[in-house]
Amino acid sequence: MIFLAGHFAQPVRVEDYEEIAEGVYLLRVRHSSGAPDETQVTADELSAAIASSASVENALVSPADLFLWVESQRIRLAFAHDPLFAVSLSGVRGLPHQIEAVYRHMLPQPRLRFVLADDPGAGKTIMSGLLLKELRLRAAVERCLILCPAPLTTQWQDEMMDKFDEQFEIINSERTHRQLGGNAWERYSLAIASIDFAKQESVRGDLLRTEWDLVIVDEAHKASAFTKRGRDESIVKTKRYTLVEGVAQRSERLLLLTATPHSGDEDRFTRFLGLLDPDQFSTADLVKRQIGIPDNPFFLRRQKEDLRDERGGDLFVPRHVRTQPFELSKQERNLYLAVTEYVNTYLGNTPGRRGNAVALARTVLQRRLASSIGAIHSSLVKRANRLEEVADSLEKMTASERRRRLDSLARIPAEASIDDAESGTDDIDEDSDDYLATQVSGATQIADLRAEVTSLRQLAKNAEGVMGLGEERKLAALRRCLEGAALAELRDGRGKLLIFTEHRDTLSYLERHLQNWGYSVCSIHGGLHAAARKKVQHDFRANKQICLATEAAGEGINLQFCHLMINYDLPWNPVRLEQRMGRVHRIGQTTECWVFNFCAVNTVEGQLLERLHRKLADMAGDLGGRVYDVIGELLAINGVDFERLVRDTLANPTSANTRRAMEEIGRIDPEKLKEYEQATGIALARKYVDVEWVRGQSFLSEERRLMPEYVESFFLAAAEREKLRVERRADTLLRVEHVPIALRSDDLASVRQRGRSEAEYRKLTFRKEQRDKVEHEDATLCSPGHPLFAALTERLGQDLANAGVPQATATFVDPAATEPYLIHLFAYEVVGESTHGRPEAVYAEVVAVIADGNGLQQGPADVLHTLTPAPNHQGSVPTTDEVKTATDWVRARVQMARTGVERTNRRAQADMSAEYLTNAIAAQERRLQDRWLAYDEKVAAGDDSYRLLRDNAERGLVELKRRSSTKLETLGRLGVVRPGKVTHLGTASVMPPIVPEDPDFEVMRPSKEVEDAAIEVAMAYERQHGWDPEYVGDVHDGSGFDIRSTRTVDGGAVHVRRIEVKGRSSVSGDVGLYRTEWFAAQRWGEGFWLYVIYDALAADPNLIRIQNPYTNLLNVAAISQVTGYRVPASSIRAHS
Repeated sequence: MIFLAGHFAQPVRVEDYEEIAEGVYLLRVRHSSGAPDETQVTADELSAAIASSASVENALVSPADLFLWVESQRIRLAFAHDPLFAVSLSGVRGLPHQIEAVYRHMLPQPRLRFVLADDPGAGKTIMSGLLLKELRLRAAVERCLILCPAPLTTQWQDEMMDKFDEQFEIINSERTHRQLGGNAWERYSLAIASIDFAKQESVRGDLLRTEWDLVIVDEAHKASAFTKRGRDESIVKTKRYTLVEGVAQRSERLLLLTATPHSGDEDRFTRFLGLLDPDQFSTADLVKRQIGIPDNPFFLRRQKEDLRDERGGDLFVPRHVRTQPFELSKQERNLYLAVTEYVNTYLGNTPGRRGNAVALARTVLQRRLASSIGAIHSSLVKRANRLEEVADSLEKMTASERRRRLDSLARIPAEASIDDAESGTDDIDEDSDDYLATQVSGATQIADLRAEVTSLRQLAKNAEGVMGLGEERKLAALRRCLEGAALAELRDGRGKLLIFTEHRDTLSYLERHLQNWGYSVCSIHGGLHAAARKKVQHDFRANKQICLATEAAGEGINLQFCHLMINYDLPWNPVRLEQRMGRVHRIGQTTECWVFNFCAVNTVEGQLLERLHRKLADMAGDLGGRVYDVIGELLAINGVDFERLVRDTLANPTSANTRRAMEEIGRIDPEKLKEYEQATGIALARKYVDVEWVRGQSFLSEERRLMPEYVESFFLAAAEREKLRVERRADTLLRVEHVPIALRSDDLASVRQRGRSEAEYRKLTFRKEQRDKVEHEDATLCSPGHPLFAALTERLGQDLANAGVPQATATFVDPAATEPYLIHLFAYEVVGESTHGRPEAVYAEVVAVIADGNGLQQGPADVLHTLTPAPNHQGSVPTTDEVKTATDWVRARVQMARTGVERTNRRAQADMSAEYLTNAIAAQERRLQDRWLAYDEKVAAGDDSYRLLRDNAERGLVELKRRSSTKLETLGRLGVVRPGKVTHLGTASVMPPIVPEDPDFEVMRPSKEVEDAAIEVAMAYERQHGWDPEYVGDVHDGSGFDIRSTRTVDGGAVHVRRIEVKGRSSVSGDVGLYRTEWFAAQRWGEGFWLYVIYDALAADPNLIRIQNPYTNLLNVAAISQVTGYRVPASSIRAHS
């Protein structure tokens, strides 16, 4: 390596040179990254570079610096060794079904087109986050877009940041308006948007000009299309569908999330899957065939009852749903009837686009009426005031201005994100809800507005009078429920209660009364930002009995510590019930859940809701208890739009209409759902979790993952070198009082890609188990993906590069060595191609190559952890030829083998995708040919009206063949895999101890013969006692033990022992543990065993087994001369 000052920032290796003129040379060089380059230098420059490089090559750098440099690269590429790297880093548990979905079905696909259709509560957001995290760690995804309903944007942002350290920006009208020139979508690499905002014509254009690496669509079934019946069978697409179709074409990977993949309409289900690939899912028969194939690469659906934990137990506890009927008083019912009449008079049927806004406003007011008298009173007053202001302003306008303003009253502004007929009440956030209740009107004249205001004033006065009569009936029903036997656990402190209401006014009203009744209460609503919601959630868990929540806020809270729930207001969309119950009846809940639904049985909507819930209870047995999980599909397949049924009945609330609606609900048949799922292939697509496969992956991940102790140790050492002050708190967490601007600057690539870190961190931890404690819920989980960690690592890398550490040599001591040797450390890549032909890394890892008297051999990537830094020793520096020999060895022995594995895997994926495509194209081609023949026969018979249809079918065949050829060529690129760059990170010059007879070194220097014999003794013992041992000591993964021993017990649970074996030829004596082994003992606790075999070569060796040595061994001492720990013989004998 030589340093060409003024030509390159870092030393380069000269591979070839050519004198192109007298005293001028063309040098062909290679950077440390492996990238080739060339430059022209003069003879004087070359001589100076050779002279200076000679002194540099003979110089040694700090072992601590080289360790930090190599460790930073090892952590960056740790996904190569940890098959579940994102699970290890993120703040999630990673359940079997989630691991299987991400790591078996989605992550291996180089071009993902996938529908994840698990039941509600399975954790589809978690699985999406794990997929994103893995792809980000592999540098396969830089740009990601999440499209979801407007009320869920903040929840997605919170989940991605809180659990995966990924900082997403919410793109809305405010964000796009603030963008001065350019494209807001291109500015943010991680973006979340409401699908109804993004579909708007003024927004969609910029979005569809933007490339994405991954697009995730939540509630994807709302992007719908259907085939228009007729001769040409054209497809009618909603704006949502068109948007998703467009962004899919601009993304390498597409993930559609839904718990209701079908709505009982076979054609719409076909079109929905057509978002993945319209050619592969062009007909219902193709859909059934494709998704019914085991392990198909498109569609995954698991039902709640099939989900299991790591031990094979049920993930979900039982839940019980009860209806709490009550009746309005005479005065309350009169108010109800009066408001209903007002709604039907002033917000009745309105034609055209105006009709949707007015219909939504009607629904909002009617639901507020059902919520509480306080809620409707507040809404009536606000609406009267607002419409009076509008009427006054209209008086001052010209006729044309007046017409435009009146027309706008029945329209929703763009920022509300609910601007057309695709939007329903589910898509309304709290701000939009208020807008609809107070500002939307169907009035076309000023006089209409004045009359409406008069009516509103009278209704508000009536509501005030009813409020003055005392406690309303619904509130009294709540009091009775709270005092009943079913909620005894709330009163005695064993349980907590979540109460859902749909409106902020009702929430405040309930909060006052509950506090007056002596309950401790907190509340969550849409007006709270993410940090405030988390604070309330913590307060509820630690201090409060009852939490009140509105619908919007309820989407983002996880309260598995609470098992009691009341729906004070029932949603008209029954699917919302499952989503609400999912706040408490979710993974992690350990107590049976009880849910109470309030409904007024002498109101129209109350009667219909009570009838529906009675019907659902009756059908529970037929559906295996899955009623609420499939309620959306169940209603759709039976042709019941419950929300519309309620609205239509309220619009004409006669007894006959109510009776007809009740009868329609009574005709709901669960068998129709079963028949439909069989007919469409969804039943065949149902998958069961392969727990054995997951266990195998989990073992590897648990044992190979970066130990939090290592990551924290690296972080603290890097922080010390970069002058970032980190303090250890009394509770063992970390505190960073101030993050310097140098670590928050946009100059850092990590800041631009991962976002800027906070200015301070009061509570920081690297251990999930610490943050899972109630008192540490507010702590930040730090990991290699965290903005602070990433920025610190990048700044460290810059400073180490400036210090000449990359590719340099440092000296270490190996207590087991008798002769000096070298360890060359490399990072290598395997490169593939995207479907667009762009190169992308498909694999990368750090490799250690040991060069000693026996030649070259591979060592564990974390080998430096077993060595002791020796800054005062003068080690040998490898020559350029020695480094090149080691580099070539990595290329030939390691990189080529891995390239073969990756090529085989990617070719298999590409071939499978090509096979699916070929079969689908053939079926579609036959269909078009049949259509052409049928139309041609009509034309031949003299019916010219079929000529255009015949010609269109012919053009369709030609276009199909063209698309087929293009798609197959694209898939062929996915099988292209080749070796990438090999980068020399540096070399450890390893020395034997200066005083080899020192006892500290002696305990760290085992005899191979003795160690092998000890391993056999330990393996034999395990087999004799019914365990299945596997030797893993030569895997080079730094796991810190020699044997993994397993045993399956009743119920399918698998018990695991991690065993470190130490052999001695003597009948007694101390033993030594390397730091990796001691850290492993700390990590695994009761699951870690130390087997010490004395007199290992004798016919009857003495085995002493010590469980949890980290806790149970006494007098273990860290060895000052080496990186290790001495275990005294006396401590070992105490366990014999």
